[in-house]
Amino acid sequence: MTSNMDNLFLGLDASTQSVKASLLSSTLDVISELSVNFDADLPHYGTSGGVLYGPKDSGEVYSPVMMIVEAVDMLFEKINKAGWDTGRIRGVSAAGQQHASVYWSKQSSSVLSSVDSSKPLVSQLSPAFSRPVVPNWQDSSTTADCRALEAAFGGPEALARATGSKAHERFTAAQIMRFKRLQPDVYEATDRIGLCSSFITTLLCLDGEVKGIDESDACGMNLWRMDDAKRGWHPTALAAIAGEEGAAELERKLGQVEVDAGRVVGKVGKWFVERYGFDPEGCVFPGTGDNPATFLSLTLRPSEGLVSLGTSDVVLVSTSSYNPHPEYHAFFHPAQNAPLSSTDGDSSSHVKPRYFNMLVYKNGSLARQHVRDKYFDKSWDKFNAAVEDLRPKNNTELPTSTAFWWLLPDIIPDGASGVHKFTGPRESSELIDAASAQKVDEFPDVRTEALAILESQLLNYRSRSSAILDGSDEPSKPATPAITTTLPRLTRVYATGGASANHTLLSLMADVLSAPVCKNVEFNPETSQWSFANWNSCSVGVAYKARWGWERQKDGGKRDAIDFDELVRECRETRREARGDEGSGEALEEEGISVVASPGPGRGSYERSVSWWQTLEDRALGGE
Repeated sequence: MTSNMDNLFLGLDASTQSVKASLLSSTLDVISELSVNFDADLPHYGTSGGVLYGPKDSGEVYSPVMMIVEAVDMLFEKINKAGWDTGRIRGVSAAGQQHASVYWSKQSSSVLSSVDSSKPLVSQLSPAFSRPVVPNWQDSSTTADCRALEAAFGGPEALARATGSKAHERFTAAQIMRFKRLQPDVYEATDRIGLCSSFITTLLCLDGEVKGIDESDACGMNLWRMDDAKRGWHPTALAAIAGEEGAAELERKLGQVEVDAGRVVGKVGKWFVERYGFDPEGCVFPGTGDNPATFLSLTLRPSEGLVSLGTSDVVLVSTSSYNPHPEYHAFFHPAQNAPLSSTDGDSSSHVKPRYFNMLVYKNGSLARQHVRDKYFDKSWDKFNAAVEDLRPKNNTELPTSTAFWWLLPDIIPDGASGVHKFTGPRESSELIDAASAQKVDEFPDVRTEALAILESQLLNYRSRSSAILDGSDEPSKPATPAITTTLPRLTRVYATGGASANHTLLSLMADVLSAPVCKNVEFNPETSQWSFANWNSCSVGVAYKARWGWERQKDGGKRDAIDFDELVRECRETRREARGDEGSGEALEEEGISVVASPGPGRGSYERSVSWWQTLEDRALGGE
């Protein structure tokens, strides 16, 4: 009999450009990773960046569904050749690119239940799909359908309140509406509609059943009702897409949603057992979207956040309250137990839901690099030196200048565009009149250009994350040193993305957000050194979920009620105890989490500058 320490867990990630796998130990160490790149490894599909494009100006962006199936074939061949001990894998879960929808045929059940283990999947599964393409998140062909959906709810604000987001072209509701409108016969021939995550989950089981969509992933569809008392497919959205007469049939096509993210939805399919040596008792758990999966890899607790610094910037805010807004997206937490902890319908057993909000900014590193190139000879060293020269060194040095670089029409604020710079003297009191600031074309001191763009972007994140948090969330544990603030704040922030290597940026982020900035780290027993984690966050996040789900179902479900965060803490503590004194010299906030920047003496200046910055943003949006 194997011990718990011998058990392994597998996470898969079907992203835009590749399919990846992460193999984890029972204590959540990342043992190995493998991937298949669509463009490089499957060139016969002709994709670029993993996608194909429709006719010019159509806005259509999609991937061939069979390309993903063939990539799964190739990935498991790689797993086999790499010698992964698949017989020890106890749990599997998958992540899929958010919003990507998959359309199953009426023959899908018989096709999925009769797969021949001696043959690859790509040679057998084509009849299981009614539609040969998977619309990609970059698709923008559904603008008219978005407006129709918003009109059905009475406007974008009402749609955001009901479903967590206003209408977006990439969201599944608008995609289905356009599909039904343009291809009614194919829509009629479609038996089930799923997401990329439930598609991979279905392939993992191959038991004849199309698996249900995960609730957190369903929140990215404009179809799921976010009212905790009435969670389900929203009748208004169903009717807007399919008409009153077709709403029930569309609901059937969408299927039952997995509201318990750690429930066993099937066992690893016979095809994997016979072909690659998987344990026939290995459990498959609901997949989820790539953004919820990233959230899980960081184990964000209430009031904690992520800032991903890439070409676009993404901010995730974990909260215990539902705070929708047309500017951003609200999701149910991706690793919650069932809404009812018992089956008797007793409302007193109701599990309070958790949420996270996602804010997406087009003008992230794109704008920062533009300022660097224009004013600092394309040198980050010069850019950073300018920031360090001018940043507030104490609580009385208030910012006097800011700049809004909306090189692309932005999402937050909606439609913001152009470059707007303001400067002017400020009082040292709490009440500051931003109306006296003057709009300028250039700052007198060129060094201000660097500091102004960083401060403006980070004050945006502080302003809007504070609006999401209502002050009722429990602080992260262990508690960070007391920080007196006037606004709700994130208690801990994880930094990811390419620009997270810039320590000046992270240090300023800690001041502006008034929170410690952290990164995941891992210990290498061969070198006895810690290093920043370099694994694929989506596949790792769902492997965490598989580990949690397996813990809940083992031993007859004795620990069914264990919380995801608690399970992760237990695993990390077990890992720390097994490591002993090795690595104990590293300053960790907790096991596997390192603080890379802490709020400094200038943080009070930014605490008193949020309303000043908000007024200047309003002026910029007003066309000044």
